Amino acid sequence: MPFNSMPEALHNTLATGPQKSLAALLALIVVLATLLAVPYAGLPLPVVQPFLPIFAATVTLTESLTAYLLLVQFMVTRQFFLVPLAGGYAYVALMASIQLLVFPGVFAPTGLLGANTQSAVWLWVFWHGGFAVLLGLAILAKNASWHAELSRRITAWQGLLVFLLVPLVALALAFLAIRLEVLPVLISGKSFSSLSHSAVGWVVWGLNAAAVLLILLTRSRREVTSLFLFIALLAALANVSLTLLSSARYSLGWYAARLLSIVSSTSLLTALILQITRLYQELAVSHESLLITSARDKLTGLHNRGSFDEAAKKEWPRAHRSAEPLSVVLVDIDHFKLYNDHFGHLQGDTCLRSVAQALAGSVKRPADMVARYGGEEFVLLLPNTPQEQALRVAEKARLAVAALYIPTKFADKNVSISAGCATWHAQANYQNFQELLHDADRALYKAKENGRNQVRAVG
Repeated sequence: MPFNSMPEALHNTLATGPQKSLAALLALIVVLATLLAVPYAGLPLPVVQPFLPIFAATVTLTESLTAYLLLVQFMVTRQFFLVPLAGGYAYVALMASIQLLVFPGVFAPTGLLGANTQSAVWLWVFWHGGFAVLLGLAILAKNASWHAELSRRITAWQGLLVFLLVPLVALALAFLAIRLEVLPVLISGKSFSSLSHSAVGWVVWGLNAAAVLLILLTRSRREVTSLFLFIALLAALANVSLTLLSSARYSLGWYAARLLSIVSSTSLLTALILQITRLYQELAVSHESLLITSARDKLTGLHNRGSFDEAAKKEWPRAHRSAEPLSVVLVDIDHFKLYNDHFGHLQGDTCLRSVAQALAGSVKRPADMVARYGGEEFVLLLPNTPQEQALRVAEKARLAVAALYIPTKFADKNVSISAGCATWHAQANYQNFQELLHDADRALYKAKENGRNQVRAVG
């Protein structure tokens, strides 16, 4: 389905009040946590061995899920900016998993894959710099004049091919960081003060700051995706800032930066899950409304024939299991064809609606059903109702219609109904519900043959 025909796609839904409040709270937490950590960023803390695997696994999982959801959105909506956006999250998921493998002391003293002492820190550079670049490109693409035209023309396969370029770039940069020892030295032991004072570190910081500023300046900043994307970029900027200020691994700033990285990876995912949950709720309500609409007769508002048939399929075996009586009453408006021919179809429809309301008011129990059976015929399905009680209900319905005082072409008569009743009970010899319905029809014709405007039962 093309995007233009999809109301309120996830990425262009305006943020609600609670969503804005949640985003403001997250932004406040990120800013306060960063400000509180700045004075103690270089404070050395104990080495917690499980921390890095847990951190990397969390980031890899959340970023992968976010990339998947964004890519699915692209497949459905064909909005091109979702491709670099999904690519940015897939890029981070790949970089985080590779960095864990090469990080010194996690799986090997110097890391796996033939890593050297500089591999992990350069992966950090490529990770955080590349994330800002890809998200910045997505923001620019969404607000570009050519975006709408490209989105109309691009196919799912073309978008997927562009997306697959991102992991190829990530692998190429990882190879550069791991296998080629031509990159400048940025870390010595646990200290990466060289990174903090080099142009490389501040280029990464500048790219993240530019991405935050860019999303603040876009016209789509009030949308849910953009709002939580801002939180992700703000947390990423805080992460880079604390990392550069800490200048050493396993310092307070280093730990805080990685916790902020988790905030960055989970913020947009949280927004997407909340939006998907809301859409599922709306879908459930729409589905329920559709079921109700499909089960109702459009003219009278009563249950329709199909709904009656479904109810009968359930009530017939239920009556046999519980050995409780099941009654059915067929109702027909007397001389309705003459009424319709004399007053016209519009007045005939008004008559049908009035009779339907009178019949509906004659039953009180939730299990009882009144349905339009076809034309001017109606049917009452009365579970756990013996024949005597069913006849009383049918008589009540007849009197309710008579009390409408709907005039006919005959000066001395008003619109009336005839009704036929049949009941299944434990001693009754009915093989199926159709036989019961057939007997109710026989009783109805008996009422008609005896002068109409009356209720009859079989036997």
